[in-house]
Amino acid sequence: MTVTYFSKSSIIGPSSRYRIFQFLPHLDAEGIDCAVDPLFDATYFKILAVRPSALRALLKVPYVLARFLKRLWTLLTLGGRDLIVIEGQLFPYMPPLAERLLRWCRFRVVVEMDDAIYLTRGHKKKMPALLSMATGAIVGNEQLASYAKQFLPRVWVVPTVVDTDRFVPGRQRVAVSADHSSETITIVWIGLAYNLKYLDVLAPAFRALQSRFHMNLRVVCSQPPRMPGVNVEFRLWDMQREVSDVQDASIGVMPLEDTEWARGKCGLKLLQYLAVGLPAVASPVGVNSGIIMNGANGFLASTEQDWYDSLEALCRQPQLRTRMGQAGRRTVEERYSLTVWGPRLVDLYKTLAQGEHDSLTKPCVRSSLAGPGHSTGTR
Repeated sequence: MTVTYFSKSSIIGPSSRYRIFQFLPHLDAEGIDCAVDPLFDATYFKILAVRPSALRALLKVPYVLARFLKRLWTLLTLGGRDLIVIEGQLFPYMPPLAERLLRWCRFRVVVEMDDAIYLTRGHKKKMPALLSMATGAIVGNEQLASYAKQFLPRVWVVPTVVDTDRFVPGRQRVAVSADHSSETITIVWIGLAYNLKYLDVLAPAFRALQSRFHMNLRVVCSQPPRMPGVNVEFRLWDMQREVSDVQDASIGVMPLEDTEWARGKCGLKLLQYLAVGLPAVASPVGVNSGIIMNGANGFLASTEQDWYDSLEALCRQPQLRTRMGQAGRRTVEERYSLTVWGPRLVDLYKTLAQGEHDSLTKPCVRSSLAGPGHSTGTR
């Protein structure tokens, strides 16, 4: 069986890394030849970091044009493939002419989404057109599934997952006494720079906690946050350190605003925390409410006071951190691990490549890959 996956980026991009690249060994082991064609490579992320904005735009325009031409050549020389999977879209902000041509040529085309791209400028009309012409859609959560089902019946929820052989708990910390004077508490946040704004709601809690504990906020990102009065430890994101940068922290946080865009997120950083055995505190938005069992593997926090109370309890009680961290690890192993979802994605690709309407409308791989009209069972 042959699959071409048109990804948004190379393995450097978190979405493409977790939605396809980490699955390649599972697909290969089951005889699926999956060729990945990234639209943007590592150079794109370097350009995004260029300042000032005028220089960034000057570099971006010819780069994007060159990458579009490369992808166009890939399409023109595609040959026979059993399945085409498109992460988002083939050519951002362009009319869906290439996708329509693929369907006209009778390729089985699947659209994959792990965020609410349909809310962004230029995509409110394009995404319905893409979904309407697709053989099926693979989405990261129920919010995205509800949207996609407006335009086609064959929608599957495949959550973003992590490799639990790679994301493993680090060396166990020695439990400390009630005297916290010698313990350093590291609260970690990892993510993309445009999400740094979500940390603002935590600043009052961080400042208050610093007066009671040796505490610092570790931010793993392409740029540091602006948080006056907060002890920030900035670490430039690096794929080789992606695990270790969260592994030796004490607590993970994932604040979000309760917006339709945020409800479309797939909780990746939350799963990274839990997989390495960290307790987590998160906003009860979107999939966070399904991943975090409040009081068991972490806390859900809505207000500034909730954030303070939850973080204070975890800072004060190392045994609570240990217990919640162990529960979080079990959550990921059982529900959000590559080991569990690798075989399921293999079966889903095979089902979609068959193209038989009977098989496409039945539950695929137990209830967790259900077809239209069935509960996906992943939350």
